[in-house]
Parts: sequence; C-alpha cells; structure tokens
Amino acid sequence: MGAALIGAAGAVIAATIGAFAVLRGRRPRRAKLEPVDATPLEVARQQERDAIREHTRLHDEDAKWLMTELQRARDQAAREQAASEPSRPAPRPPARGAVSPPGEGPQVEMIDVSVPDRPARWMDPPVVDLKLRNRGGESAVLKRMVVEVLWARRITAFGELLPYSDISGGVWLPPSATYDVELPEPEDADGARITVALSQVIDAGEADRFHVRLNTDIPPGDAFPHEAPGAISLYLLRLHVLYNADDRKVRFRPLAVACPGNLLPVPTKKEIRKRITEFRGKVDEIRRGIDREMTARGMKPPDWSAKPPRARGDLPADLAALNRGHRVNAYFWDPQGAVKLFLDDAERICREITQLPPDLPDGLDQAVAAARATLSELPALRRETP
Repeated sequence: MGAALIGAAGAVIAATIGAFAVLRGRRPRRAKLEPVDATPLEVARQQERDAIREHTRLHDEDAKWLMTELQRARDQAAREQAASEPSRPAPRPPARGAVSPPGEGPQVEMIDVSVPDRPARWMDPPVVDLKLRNRGGESAVLKRMVVEVLWARRITAFGELLPYSDISGGVWLPPSATYDVELPEPEDADGARITVALSQVIDAGEADRFHVRLNTDIPPGDAFPHEAPGAISLYLLRLHVLYNADDRKVRFRPLAVACPGNLLPVPTKKEIRKRITEFRGKVDEIRRGIDREMTARGMKPPDWSAKPPRARGDLPADLAALNRGHRVNAYFWDPQGAVKLFLDDAERICREITQLPPDLPDGLDQAVAAARATLSELPALRRETP
C-alpha cells in the first residue's frame, strides 16, 4: 500500500512538472496596442496596463493548466489504486415498502434569497444565499437550477491612484463551491440561461439552505492586478429551482449582483480628495528616498520643483527607491497629469453609473444617487486641486 501511494505521488509530481514545461513551450505572444491621439502620460499608462495584463494572463494560464494536469494525475493515481484493491460487494437495494406512502406531495417555497456584500474578501465572487422550505407531505428532490440573465452591464472600477505598480503577487484562482454558476461576460449576457445540476433533498415539513457562487471573468486593475479589478460586472438575475420528476418550479425575485464581491464602489468627493492626498504623499516619500540615496553616493539630488526628472533615464538605473518592492509608474514622473487623469476617470465612472436603469434592486439605486451627487461636486473639486 505504501509503495502504491509513493508511486501515485510521484506520478502526480511528474505530470505537474511536465505540464508546466509544455505550457512554457506553447505559450503564444500577444500583439501590443497603443492608443492614438493620446497624451504621453496616457500612452505610458496604456503601455503599463498592457504589460501588467500580459503578466497576469500568463500567470493565470500557468495556474489553470497546472491545476488541470494535476487533477488528471490525481484521477489516474486514484484509478490505479482502486484497481489494486479488492472489489467490494454492491450495496443492497432498499426493501419494498420502505418508501413513504404518497400524500399531499411536496410544495417547495422560497423563505429568503440574498447576496451579502463581502468587503473583507471582496475580490471573491458573490455568493447567493438560498433558503427554501417544503410545506408538502412528501420529500422534494431539487434537480436543477436555471439562472436567467435579465440585464447586464460592465462598469469601470474606481481604482487606486498610486505612483507605482505591484506585479509581484500571484493571480487569484476561481474558488470551488458546492454549486458554481459561470456567468457570461456582460457584453454577451443579456437573455442567457445557465443551467446548474442540484443534489438537494428537502424532507416534508423541513427547510434547507445552500449557496450558489457566481463566477465571471474579471479584468485586472492597473496598480495592484492581483488585489483589485479593472471593471465591475453588474447583473440582474432571476433564479428558478426545479424539483421532482414533474419539474415543479420555485421562482425567486430578481437579484442585482456585482462581480466581484457584490460591491460597486462609487467615487465620492471625500474619497477622491483622500486618494489624491495619499498619492501626493507617496510621491514625496519616493522622492525623499531618491534624494537620500543620491546624497549618500556624493551625487546632487534632482530639483523636483524647477526641473524634475521625467523618466527613468534621467536618474541612475540602480536606485533602490525606484525598485524596492514596487516599480514606479508613469504617474510618478507626472504627478499633476496623474491627478487630472484620476479626476477624469472618476467623472467617467460616475456617468457610467448614472446611466444604469432606474429602480434596480439590492442597493444599486443608492449607487446611482451617490454618483449623481459626485458629478455635481466634481467641478469644485477640480478647482481646488492644483
């Protein structure tokens, strides 16, 4: 038995290493696109976005491929181990008469359905919490669930304003759950119907609760691609649970969900001002680090007021202040232009949110009201921001 387990573990490891090598050899390269009629800062920002997204995509391909090959190796090891063990007798069928006599029949109804916010782990997909009750006189077998997409929209995420990018971390992986629903991207989602197999039994007079995890592709953010999304996907869904042989149906109210985390951050005047202040503080901190390093080397620090450096080539390439833990980005070299772009992004996001349909459930109507308030306050905020 021990030798068999060691051999199975070796097969898993060998398959993983081989899969990684094959993946590295067959990876295609993507073409690089540059914006047309854009400012130098916008061009630099787009180039950094492309580099970060390519880095994230390659890590994601590695992870998914390795997970697939690892699972195949595990399955093969399990089959080989099962073949080496003596066969077990098949279970006996239940005796006749053990099934409860027919009565009123199952009557499943909804108790509650909700999609809680997940601020602590907001990069995770939202989870629908379903509570059902069987008021009938017989057990109900839940067979499948149909998720109907009534409406979908993609909203640009309200990101951080930072003078550096962090591309050192790992990429998130889609978590496993009891029931997973793969939602299409918002551009292709209107009218889609996704069917999910269920394996739930609710006895007569009993209640049940289970979760459904809603997964969709999330584009990575610019500054922290592993911790923040580049866009929020909004969906208006209706769930249908079918049970028993005659496909009786339980209908739920329409649900508004945001992927990931079921959160739709709305730019507010207070938050915008806070992020601009923090950004300028981080820029000054990096500048002070550069000054200290250059002074310690006997070099004259740059004049940040009259003639600030505009690119990496204007400074020694091996400065630790430019590379320690993070990589300074285009925002660092043009802080004033970065603040203007940040305000432009905040205005664009608020306009996207105000164009959402009216009377959306689950708090989305409050997001629309907050975005309208920010739009009215942005002109004054631009005037007070040099």
